[in-house]
Amino acid sequence: MVSIEGLTGRVILQGSPGYDEARQNYNGRFNKFPKVIVYCEVTQDVVNAIQWARKQQLPFRVRSGGHSYEAFSLVDGGLVIDVSGLLKLQINKEGGTAQIGAGFRLLPLYEALWKERVTIPSGTCPTIGVSGITLGGGYGLLSRLLGMTCDNVLEVEMVTAQGKIIRANDSQHSNLFWACRGGGDGSFGVITSFTFRVHPIENVTRYRITWDFADLEKVVRYWQTWAPHTDARLTSLLLVPAQNQGDIRSSGVFVGSEQELRQIIRPLQDATQPKTAEFHSTTWIEAARLFAGRQVKQDKFKHSSAYAYEPLSDAALGVLIHNLQTAPGTANVIAFDSYGGSISQVPTNAMAFVHRKALFVIQYQSYWVKDAEADKNIQWIEQFRKSMLPYTRGAFRDYCDSMIPDWANAYFGENLARLKKVKQMYDPENLFHFEQSIPK
Repeated sequence: MVSIEGLTGRVILQGSPGYDEARQNYNGRFNKFPKVIVYCEVTQDVVNAIQWARKQQLPFRVRSGGHSYEAFSLVDGGLVIDVSGLLKLQINKEGGTAQIGAGFRLLPLYEALWKERVTIPSGTCPTIGVSGITLGGGYGLLSRLLGMTCDNVLEVEMVTAQGKIIRANDSQHSNLFWACRGGGDGSFGVITSFTFRVHPIENVTRYRITWDFADLEKVVRYWQTWAPHTDARLTSLLLVPAQNQGDIRSSGVFVGSEQELRQIIRPLQDATQPKTAEFHSTTWIEAARLFAGRQVKQDKFKHSSAYAYEPLSDAALGVLIHNLQTAPGTANVIAFDSYGGSISQVPTNAMAFVHRKALFVIQYQSYWVKDAEADKNIQWIEQFRKSMLPYTRGAFRDYCDSMIPDWANAYFGENLARLKKVKQMYDPENLFHFEQSIPK
């Protein structure tokens, strides 16, 4: 029996009440069994957990929202340092900043910031942790206007591999601060809070447009030349289900009036003749709640990603359509998220997130219920990803995929060498390691 002497916070041992719930991962296809899970309530609990793991010589992982697609925030037979209880929030509306605890999940954070009519640009999933999404880059419905989530971080508080509490920003530990913005999830230390730049927000306009699958070629061909280059106040998404699995649909949020948005969308409608088109003026928080959707049961899924730096050619569209016509299940889909705007204004080496010049990111997604369906869905995703490699570059760290062979270069590109140097500086023992942590 492992001794928990020295651990503080709420400690859950394997086999104790609440353990099965505590070890769950967002992706239901994984089933991991940590020895100990500690829910940290203050920063010192994190310090104590790292020192305890050293003493016990146990492997550990860091978890915020538990949304790692590949369950990288869990470990069999080790310790999970869970920071979801770190929920301090201090908003300085006059200064345009907020100190945000690393445990916040996105929708509760949006709700709390909305009380002061401010926000940060981040994702749509309501339960994802702000830490994981930010440290991998962070993309959402305001990103073309306000940048990636990591672009809006001004400082992080971190517990290092030596158990020290430090602050990293542009003037102190600046190399570490550079690395944390796009490559900082679980490789250098445990981040316990962020200082963000926050932005005033009030009303927005959202839209939703649908087409038949038969219109796929003309829709993608036009959308990819329009969405990354249109007014930066609009962030546009395109969702393409496999054949016979529903309508193609585009949706997005525009920080401006409905009249302006209708004019901006008009060329897309004229070029593609959609089945339906809806526009709704609303508050930002209502739009965030709507895109968050309803809480669903735990899914089993496989995702992957790649970036399009040039518009997809006719040959690429042929490959895309073939894959969507040969999908194995009932919930197979690809998603296109438009970049450009503020995302592309930041130099590729300004921070660890490197994919600034991409037109859009492609997400390959497959969901299933029965375990017997897993293999064919996973194989379909991998085949889809590989067949698109001649037309794509890299991958998005936030959409991690354990099957990408050269994942480090795919995620970080030209910034990988500097990330390795930062790793050597702050964690030369490689105490913080997992399946896709920054190599020394």
